[in-house]
Amino acid sequence: MTILDSSTSSHPQAADSAPANLYSRAQARTAINDGVTMAADEAHVSSYADRFAWAVTAVMTLLDAPSAPWGEVKNQHYRQAPADAPADDETPQYTREQVSRAVNSGIDLAAEHTGRPYADDLDNLIVNAALTLLDTPDADFYTVATECYSESPRVVRSWL
Repeated sequence: MTILDSSTSSHPQAADSAPANLYSRAQARTAINDGVTMAADEAHVSSYADRFAWAVTAVMTLLDAPSAPWGEVKNQHYRQAPADAPADDETPQYTREQVSRAVNSGIDLAAEHTGRPYADDLDNLIVNAALTLLDTPDADFYTVATECYSESPRVVRSWL
């Protein structure tokens, strides 16, 4: 279901002519890294755990190649990091929908290939935290819990 901003819902032409908010690779990377950190902190596990490293690699791989197979994610994971960021790292080029698809698919793919048959509550928190932080970089766990789950942080924490 598509939700239109109330300022454009009565004027369909306005929605078509309004520029889409675009995000850079750096913004997406920061959001997923910060989402992982928030989720790991709330679950009291190390953010350096394999499940998180694979998830971040999968998200970033799928951001540029949405149908990349797990083999490509593995290649990216083990690849030597380049000394410099790509020239277009700061260029706004991804819609929120593209980032959302990469985050959701990357988390699912990582869960599947790291011994979990499906994404669990901790994985779901990563998704919600990352997407919230993409739009609101200074959001905290309270914001994610109340806005994404309509629950208190204590209740959401009990699921982890």
